[in-house]
Amino acid sequence: MCWLAGNGAEEMKFSKLETDMMKRYLWILLMLGGLLPMPKADAAALAGLDMSATAAGMGNAFTATADDPSAMFYNPAGLAWQPGVNMAFSGALRSRDQSVIQSAARGTPFNDQSMVNLSGLYGNWMPADSRWGVGFALDLPYALNSGWKNAFGGAAERTTIDVLHTAVDVVYALSSSLAVAGGADWYVAQGDINSATTTFNGTDNATFGGHVSVLWHPRPAWSFGALLRSGATLNLSGTATGAVSGGAKVNVPLPDVLRIGAMHVFSDAVRFEVDASWSRWSTLKDLDVVGTTSERNALNMGDSFSLMTGLTWFWREGTALRFGYTFDQAASKDTAFNARVVDANTHRLSLGVGGDMFGVNLNLAYVYAYAPSRTISGSGAFDGKYRTRQQSLALSIAKHF
Repeated sequence: MCWLAGNGAEEMKFSKLETDMMKRYLWILLMLGGLLPMPKADAAALAGLDMSATAAGMGNAFTATADDPSAMFYNPAGLAWQPGVNMAFSGALRSRDQSVIQSAARGTPFNDQSMVNLSGLYGNWMPADSRWGVGFALDLPYALNSGWKNAFGGAAERTTIDVLHTAVDVVYALSSSLAVAGGADWYVAQGDINSATTTFNGTDNATFGGHVSVLWHPRPAWSFGALLRSGATLNLSGTATGAVSGGAKVNVPLPDVLRIGAMHVFSDAVRFEVDASWSRWSTLKDLDVVGTTSERNALNMGDSFSLMTGLTWFWREGTALRFGYTFDQAASKDTAFNARVVDANTHRLSLGVGGDMFGVNLNLAYVYAYAPSRTISGSGAFDGKYRTRQQSLALSIAKHF
């Protein structure tokens, strides 16, 4: 156990069999992660959600709980209460139905780019009787995928931005009730920005950011957490053909993100958490393709907020049921709206179940996202009534060594 447990356990040692099992388990997780394609746009702007089935079942209200390795995404300071070596794999199957009703002449085009699979790999090491620990993450927290073909006069024919994220954290336990963490974020991205007149493909292999987090347990029944992640600007460099030709680039600012949460244990069987998050999407002003000439893709984005609530019911030993509700505010504004980024105020309902089986911790979650129809007028070609429905089935597998 780690220092926070306070029982003076001997230093953790691994036998050759245990080491071989760890290597085998890591290999399986990496293979599974490689089999799952990148996620598609989910929440406000480019943000992804449901990075863990445990958190997804709670409406992603997980900042003050953070009790499995996916804490690396929600609040790395939570790793201080996860002694030894822990690893987790997460995956999700996703679907989306998105269309826009325009005039009779324009019809009802559909977004033909599907949002399907998502994957993430998380791990940590909190040595016995130590205040220090480390964690790592490999996941896909930002993505955009839309394709409207010839709708809107071909102005938003295809837009894909896939962002691979790697994070490394150092965790420090200030006391048995308070822990902090800090780490670095490394982003690798690929994108296609296509219209009827220009086709662009570019990559960015080295964009960096950072984050800090804290988790505090002032009383046995209460905990509070916070995470601040800095923004970073992707610089997609590549080649364009058409109206813009030759070397070109597209800059994509990722937002500053602040998450705060509070968790209360009502009894041995019931736990409730509420989170709020803020994302500074107002830095994303355009997706312009810039070369010797330029093609404008103006965006009108604003900062967005989310409110997340989650209830966990430990209905029997080793098994938990979870329920969640989330409200996500749209980042794109009605004025100067661009169909390359289609989001809306969204309500998300979730159910989850988890428990220990076969020596691992398994969690499943189902999420249904409903966005009331959004009517855009005064934006020219993009005017119409937009409708979006989404579903997600998430799985997490965690193992303590």
